[in-house]
Amino acid sequence: MQHYQILIDSIFRVRVLLIKMTHKKSLNSLTGKLILAIGSMMLIVGLVFAYVFIKQNPDIRLEVVLFYGGFFVVAISFLLCLILYNFVTKPISLLVEGMNKLSKGDMDYRINLNTKDEIGLLANSFDSMVEELKQYKDKMENWTRSLEEEVQKKTAEIVRAQEQLINAEKLASLGRMAAGVAHELNSPLTGIVTFAHLMLKRIPPENTQDAEDLKVIIDQTERCSRIVRGLLGFSRKTASEKANVDMNTLIENTLSMVRNQAKFYNIAFDVQLDRTIPEVNVDPNQIQQVFLNLLINSADAMEEKGRIAISSRMADDDGNKFVELEFTDTGPGIPEDIRGRVFEPFFTTKPAGKGTGLGLAVSYGIIKKHDGQIFVKSEQGKGASFFIRLPVATGDKEKSTL
Repeated sequence: MQHYQILIDSIFRVRVLLIKMTHKKSLNSLTGKLILAIGSMMLIVGLVFAYVFIKQNPDIRLEVVLFYGGFFVVAISFLLCLILYNFVTKPISLLVEGMNKLSKGDMDYRINLNTKDEIGLLANSFDSMVEELKQYKDKMENWTRSLEEEVQKKTAEIVRAQEQLINAEKLASLGRMAAGVAHELNSPLTGIVTFAHLMLKRIPPENTQDAEDLKVIIDQTERCSRIVRGLLGFSRKTASEKANVDMNTLIENTLSMVRNQAKFYNIAFDVQLDRTIPEVNVDPNQIQQVFLNLLINSADAMEEKGRIAISSRMADDDGNKFVELEFTDTGPGIPEDIRGRVFEPFFTTKPAGKGTGLGLAVSYGIIKKHDGQIFVKSEQGKGASFFIRLPVATGDKEKSTL
């Protein structure tokens, strides 16, 4: 009976020692619970084994039973814990770690268990789920990025539309004002032309210099009248005189007008004209206005010092023949971010008071009304080139409403 009591006390003390050795937090883990369960179970098995063994061998010493039985219980417990750790606890710990990383947003972690049991299948399912979540996340991010870009694009289009509406209202106001200005200017211009003709008649025939000067005054005044009449086109459609015109001659006439202006004193002209190009059916006054706009813009861009190259040639676009004119300057060029806006009304890079932003817009409208094309090529720091393409004439002088 004394042996039994000592055996029970020993087992109880071992169990208490196991509980003390196992931290409270460890008891909440699967490993701690397995160790405690296996240890308790083996202690119970050891108790039963010792009781049966002592009962059959009452003369055996208790110390021998405890030694061999304890060693056997500890060895079996260790092997069982090792097996359970490798096949159950460790894989489940990897799953728990994967879930923790996934909850923190880490979608690159993979368990990679190669076992074919239930835990292996669970790990493979987890890896597949994470991969699908990552793909879905990437897809959502791409979709969100595309949506943001589309929203920005639509916002820019709305802003552009608002600007165009504002510019349209400005152009409408400008057209109404132009009509009034044209009416007010016509009277003094008519008076200048009339009195210039009277003075020309009174000049003696031998005074050729004064006669030539008066003819220049008359020609320029009549040109101002034509420009004023052209300005009326912004407020309403007016009849425009179109004729078959030699572009080379029109360019040379335009250059003769600007060469003696102070703005062009320090500008060299490189003129390369193809004398074989055919005539173009245009309104010469309006096309000359386009040439003047381009030349003045080039002079302003070069700060009135540099070189302007002008050339004419034939061009073929999808079987359609055009006369192509090129105006190239040696200015600073046009930045890429504003290159697409240079033909917008009221858009200008000039300082306040130096430009209205209408020159290129008006030129664009004139060329389009002549069924032509105008576009720009430029590299920042390497000047700008403006190209004008006008369809080849097919008939004689005609009336056209522009």
